[in-house]
Amino acid sequence: MSEHGSNGKIKVAHIVYGLGGAGKELGILKLVAHLDAQRFESYIVVITHINMKEINSLDRFNIIHLNVGKGNQPDLPLKLAKVFRKHRFDIIHTHSWGTLLEGVLGAKLARSPAIIHGEHGTFPQKFPHSLVQRIFWGMADRVLSVSDVLGKQLSATTRFNNEKISVILNGVVSQNFFPDAVLRAEFRRRFHFRDDDFIVGTVGRYNPVKNFPMMVRGIAPLIQTGEIVEFAHVGGGWQAEKDGAALKNLAAELDVSAQVHLLGYQSEVNMIYNGFDVFTLTSFSEGCSNVIQEAMFAGKPVIATNVGGNPELVQDGVTGFLVESDNAAQWADALRKLKSDPALLKRMGENAREYALKNFSLKKMIDSYEQVYLDVYRKK
Repeated sequence: MSEHGSNGKIKVAHIVYGLGGAGKELGILKLVAHLDAQRFESYIVVITHINMKEINSLDRFNIIHLNVGKGNQPDLPLKLAKVFRKHRFDIIHTHSWGTLLEGVLGAKLARSPAIIHGEHGTFPQKFPHSLVQRIFWGMADRVLSVSDVLGKQLSATTRFNNEKISVILNGVVSQNFFPDAVLRAEFRRRFHFRDDDFIVGTVGRYNPVKNFPMMVRGIAPLIQTGEIVEFAHVGGGWQAEKDGAALKNLAAELDVSAQVHLLGYQSEVNMIYNGFDVFTLTSFSEGCSNVIQEAMFAGKPVIATNVGGNPELVQDGVTGFLVESDNAAQWADALRKLKSDPALLKRMGENAREYALKNFSLKKMIDSYEQVYLDVYRKK
């Protein structure tokens, strides 16, 4: 196949189950927005819902919205194949379990030249899902993972050959996230914190996998011993009302309601990171966390659970601390170390930014994806 399609560009279609505020979906939009427009023409095919208040405008993206109902849709591969044939895409790039079967089958029915499948974090691990994944990943020209740890987990769970999985870490627009004392002061003024409050915070949509209750349980022993720590959560999502109420109830049970601040969705994320003293993420499962990377660019030490791709982002004891999953006591100990040692807090924050600048640039991510697209396209 020649290097370019009939319009002079390689047409890439990203297949997503829904388009909302999750890190995976925001990452796909970031990828599409920054690919070389002289070489690639990108589309996003959305199977179900679009709920993107986190993005000011989707007009700049080529979005094909099928808007089918949730649940099993036996004719979905046929619908996708029709779309693929109509637009004559050169590469079909499916994302996660929700688009794997239908997307790959649709691409095969449409005789699409190349198929890429990407995994971004949590994935079904029990039989028969593991068997189905191994079979359908084998139909793709390339399988991608957002971290090496996730890639090895994918392989171990499904017995898919790990050597056929390529790793591309997420990347960050570095100029959007940076340390700023003015933004720190603005955050504290806007949300009624004192300048000397010690704030540990997190950013993320409400979802059980994020395990926000672990943070509330973690600050309780600190407060009980007189080590006052403020916990701030920023984020929304479809479970915000239910899970937010559950967090408030837990805080009341532990007598820490005054120190638990649920700030809701906020668009000025760099201001949020700057307002924190420490950033934390206590997920049960992660791929390659965008919010950890962004917080590191903002110069914040990170306390994260030792799951998924987190160990590839956080250098334990250097840029922050890794703790056991759902171990609130260990999390509290890590936070106590940072609160009690301002020099350590400052040093780890500086280390975090330096490490992020070196390893998590958006250019590095974009270059890697472009090379994969060119490789699979030229082999057809």
